Amino acid sequence: MWTADWWWKTQASFPLLENGSTVVPVIPGSDKTMLSTLSGDKSAWPVYLSIGNLSKAKRRSVKSNGLILIGLLPRCPNGPKTHTIKIEYQESMAKILRPLEEPAKSGIKVLCADGRTRHVYPRIASFLADYPEQYNITGVKYGWCPHCEIDPD
Repeated sequence: MWTADWWWKTQASFPLLENGSTVVPVIPGSDKTMLSTLSGDKSAWPVYLSIGNLSKAKRRSVKSNGLILIGLLPRCPNGPKTHTIKIEYQESMAKILRPLEEPAKSGIKVLCADGRTRHVYPRIASFLADYPEQYNITGVKYGWCPHCEIDPD
């Protein structure tokens, strides 16, 4: 993101950015976690959110609050069909991120760290996920690459 190519292209996609307006790259992420250490059978998907305006060091630092918890998706009991899990995961993520739809179109006024109020446009820039979450998000067959169309055989 900080290479500027993505940022400049995204900024250019807004025809009427007023002085002081900017794009805020939104970075959601999810990683399945175990909730029970005794039996090990309780798990969930916490959903986190960060912004690309923060440096990677700040985003990853535990004390900086650069990554916030915005939702917790429970694991389906007794494992329904894999296809059902993918659909539920995708629909849940859509509901969690839905509040960003209107601000992404019309922008929102935000008080920034320097004390100035800016008109910002949040845009989902990437999604932090390891392979199982990428598999649920993209809907590809397990064992296949979620990024390309190459047959695993």
